[in-house]
Amino acid sequence: MLNLKTCVAIAALAVAGTAGAATTNAFANGGFENAGGPGQLAAGWLTAATSSPASLSSDAHSGSHSLLLSAPNGFDASIALQDSVGHGGMPLLGAANVGDTPWLSFWAKGDASTTGNAFVTLRYMGASGILSTALNQQFQSQLNAGSWTQISFQAAAIPAGTTSVFIEIGTAVGPILDNRANAVLVDDLQLGLHTAAVPEPGSYALLLAGLATAGTIARRRRA
Repeated sequence: MLNLKTCVAIAALAVAGTAGAATTNAFANGGFENAGGPGQLAAGWLTAATSSPASLSSDAHSGSHSLLLSAPNGFDASIALQDSVGHGGMPLLGAANVGDTPWLSFWAKGDASTTGNAFVTLRYMGASGILSTALNQQFQSQLNAGSWTQISFQAAAIPAGTTSVFIEIGTAVGPILDNRANAVLVDDLQLGLHTAAVPEPGSYALLLAGLATAGTIARRRRA
């Protein structure tokens, strides 16, 4: 039987070449910098069919553009949306993402007005449609009219069968009161997906070398 020191040596060799977990943005064009194609307000992003469609603003947290969500006339909504794969062209989610609880973060500025709100909804999508709601939050209370604030929420765990993430971010308003315009800016949006750590190619060779060494030690002890 191999002693403890040998087992520890084998384990160390096995993990020596393991790469750390990577973090990637689930959504395309989170900074709203890339121009969109037909029907897109920016690459990967669509706007809901309301009387106050989402648009772009030059008042940006970084870069040249941000997302403008505004319903200045009341009794309306302004919403931007993206399916990470269908609209954004991002890679399919798979088994490596199952169980992950990603964080959604973005920078925001503005005023949702007295009767308005600002909201974000995430849904996990599978081959047959919606699997579950990952996040459903309002953030108007965190807005500052004159400066950018970073806002973040943790989403629910990704279930098996998830292939993409669907986001809706917007503002909805009743009658405008106190002459407060309903206008919310969003920029640098990211849903941080993690992928499991995987062995680098060299680690397999190290593992085989460790096993061969252990085998040699075991044979010598039996001799």
